[in-house]
Formats: sequence, structure tokens, C-alpha cells
Amino acid sequence: MLEVENLYCTLGTNEILKGISFTIAGGEIITVIGRSGAGKTTLMRVLCGLENMSHGKICISGKKVCHGDYGLVQQGCCLFEHMTVLKNVSYALQAVKKFSTKRARAMALDMLTQFGLKDKITAYPNSLSGGQKQRVAIARTLVMDPKVLLFDEPTSALDPEMTNDVVSMIKNIASRGIAILIVTHDLSMSRKISDRILFLEGGKIMENRPTEEFFSDPHSEQTKSFLKNIALF
Repeated sequence: MLEVENLYCTLGTNEILKGISFTIAGGEIITVIGRSGAGKTTLMRVLCGLENMSHGKICISGKKVCHGDYGLVQQGCCLFEHMTVLKNVSYALQAVKKFSTKRARAMALDMLTQFGLKDKITAYPNSLSGGQKQRVAIARTLVMDPKVLLFDEPTSALDPEMTNDVVSMIKNIASRGIAILIVTHDLSMSRKISDRILFLEGGKIMENRPTEEFFSDPHSEQTKSFLKNIALF
């Protein structure tokens, strides 16, 4: 379980996160939504160690988080264009975990096979479709065996069919017992995939509700205004 308690983050003179607290159980999928500037991206960056928190506590199963506990699938996939698909997935196993080339390649091949990409292992990213790139990016992250998986806009620039494929993949990953947090502007996807919704406004959590309750009966005025403006309430 991921536990975030009283999290603050100040960047320069701006206090971006203001007392964020929530938990995510293993196998649970939470999406974080809100207006631009609400603090969604900063929250994700703090969780995966790209920004420092000013105050607060982040634990996994009661223990302080360490390198390797998180996996981040970034917006735009961010694959290494000069590497084959197999090398993209095996590289961190060798560079970070210091696995042998043989072991890393075998693990990468197994993961890519699970994602239906066995026939693409010698291909380069520029020859892949958007959906295939997303699957490679997820495979590359998942092969590192993270306890918590973070997704930054996983369906941006994908058509509806590819979006449904990504939703299915993420649900399958959650079934393995991995806690998943997604930052997204895609509320349709969020409604399909989430167990709970966190709504951020001004660096604070205004709602932390089961998905259907969030959309059908929002409590805060900020949430009602947000959903009205996007014609969902």
C-alpha cells in the first residue's frame, strides 16, 4: 500500500502542494484530475523523486520509499529512438539492476511477449504505432518490478480503440497487485478505469471518492464547477 501523509511541496516561492494525504492499496487504480495548475504533475514528480517535498511522509507498506519502488510511464512514451524495442526494455535491467545481458534480454523478451510485441523486438520506435509505443513503454517500466506504477496522461494522442487497449492493459497490471496512480485530463478514460478519483484544486485534495460517486454526486463546489464546465454534470 502507498501512503502519502500531509505532503507539501514548494517550488521557488510558490507552494504547489498543500497538505496532500491519501492511500492506494495494492491492485487499486486511482486517477488524479483537476484544472491545469492544480498540482497534479508536481504530485507525480514528488512521488517518483523528481521533485523534493517540503514536508510530509511517503511510505510503501509502512516503510520509507526507496529507488525502484516506483515505475513511471511518461507522457509521450519517451523511448530511446536509437535502440531496438528489446534493448529499450532490457537496458535498465542491465544499467540499474546490473543483470547480465542474457538475463536482461530473457526478462525483456518475456515481458514483450506478454504485451503481444514479440514480433517487434528488433524494430525501432520510429516504426511503431502510437499504441505499440505505449505498450513498449509500459513493458519497460513493468519489467523493473515496481510496487507502485505511475502513469502521466497514458491515453494522450491515442484514438478510442487504442485508448481501450491501454485501459485493458492497466487493469491487467492492477490485477497483479500493483498500486496504480494515473494523472490525466481524459475523464472518459478515468471513469472507465478508476476505483477512486482524487480531484485537486489549488494544491489540495477537494474530493477523494469512489468513481461513480464522484461523477454522480460531487460534494465540493469546486468539483461541481469543474464538471459543469466540461459538460459532465
